[in-house]
Amino acid sequence: MRNFWLDVILIVLFVAEMSFHFLPKVLHEILGVALTVGFTFHVAINRRRFVSLTKKMSPRKIISLTTNFALIICAAIIFVSGVCMSNYLFTDAVSPELRRNMTLHQLHVALPFVMMIFIGVHVGLHWQELRQRLMKFFSTGKIFGAIIVTLSAIGLAGMYLNRVGDRILMKHIFATPATELPAAIFVAMIFGEIIFFALITVLLDKKFRGER
Repeated sequence: MRNFWLDVILIVLFVAEMSFHFLPKVLHEILGVALTVGFTFHVAINRRRFVSLTKKMSPRKIISLTTNFALIICAAIIFVSGVCMSNYLFTDAVSPELRRNMTLHQLHVALPFVMMIFIGVHVGLHWQELRQRLMKFFSTGKIFGAIIVTLSAIGLAGMYLNRVGDRILMKHIFATPATELPAAIFVAMIFGEIIFFALITVLLDKKFRGER
């Protein structure tokens, strides 16, 4: 259960970081450090699982292993670029020239959306375990299913309103229709986008396993 709550905290921190438009900049940096520490701890306590993925390789294990490595690489680049762009916590750690580097800025903006997709895939690969945990908080499976489908639909709309594709392609975007919405709706969109990719992963996983 401890690991489950750590996973929940990490997702909450990630969504908060994605919603940086609504946060003080210094808080964005503080939460970024907390997320990095938590993510590092998550990798450390699950290292045996990662090692087990390299044994008796299967297509599903390859996808899981690739997803895990992609998440680690994205998190590392996001943290390093965030340190380089810091205006509060790490101002003395880098030169002004590096802080103004446009490539680092674009990576710091684009990679969280790439990471969001991989988080969704990661959640989808562990969906059965996660569902069993979450079902304890719902009276029936129908309520749980309705919430998941609703969030997924909100996430799909969020991808369009927040121009996720253009952000991943590192196009210069300062604001989108999504960022003009209330913070609660924006947060629901980010959660929904993660759920959307998780459900896509679950459906594909069932198809390849031949399940109905």
